[in-house]
Amino acid sequence: MVGTALGALIGMGGTLFAERARWRRNLGEQERGELRTAYARYLDAATLARDAISLASRNVDLEPGERAELARSAIHDNAVYARQYELELVAPAEVVTKAREATKALGVYRDAVMAGATYETAECAGARRAFRGVRQSTMDAMRVTLDRAR
Repeated sequence: MVGTALGALIGMGGTLFAERARWRRNLGEQERGELRTAYARYLDAATLARDAISLASRNVDLEPGERAELARSAIHDNAVYARQYELELVAPAEVVTKAREATKALGVYRDAVMAGATYETAECAGARRAFRGVRQSTMDAMRVTLDRAR
């Protein structure tokens, strides 16, 4: 009788342990999916804003004030800050730091176009390259955290 009860307890413990391990694995996959989604949403917003700023910088037929207005609204209209804040809630610190740097570099690019720089000018090209470099660094950090979450 005692042996049967002990066997039943051991069997139940093993089952509970296996269920707990399965639950933790599923939770890890869900968290990784949430990170991937937040990363993609931020990168999408930043890329759309970059494209809008680039378009404004290329449109030399517009008056400088109109070009500046197109560039000014790019970050807001594409919800870059909202997506960055979303990252700040779920991403590791190293990704948040890189995303902040990318958003700042995007702002520098926007400000250069607002100040009158056009696509071909050295100031605009430098700001564009700086953003691309920081965005790539951000994507690299994102990949590392997604690989670590596996």
